[in-house]
Amino acid sequence: MKNTTYVPLKNDLLLKLIERYKEDYPLAIDDVIEEFLERTSDTDTARPGFREGGYIWDQLELPAGTQLRTRYFDEWQIGTLKDGKFYYKNRIYKSPAKLCNAMRGNKNSNAWMMLQIKRPQDIEFRKAEKFRD
Repeated sequence: MKNTTYVPLKNDLLLKLIERYKEDYPLAIDDVIEEFLERTSDTDTARPGFREGGYIWDQLELPAGTQLRTRYFDEWQIGTLKDGKFYYKNRIYKSPAKLCNAMRGNKNSNAWMMLQIKRPQDIEFRKAEKFRD
């Protein structure tokens, strides 16, 4: 039998896991963590953009050079990801949510719904919410 350690997990997240995986939810958690550790290992060369100043937003990897934009009063407001931080109008923001709020007049906004993203490998901007599908 493997040793087990208990870690805090948001109740609503746990309930969703149980609903989807039933009694197998502990195995699902193990699988996701193992996959994450493999994907983010130091020897992983498939993700140089992240290690060189990118950002992971939930499950979305944003490499350095990614542009994020939102329309505010009929004008595009554009921020850029560099050194793991978001830059907009000579200010630094630590998350897409904080960047989005700043670009929208410091109003609380749902960044997933309001931002569009263009990574360096992309040809055009796409709605952030489309990356969650």
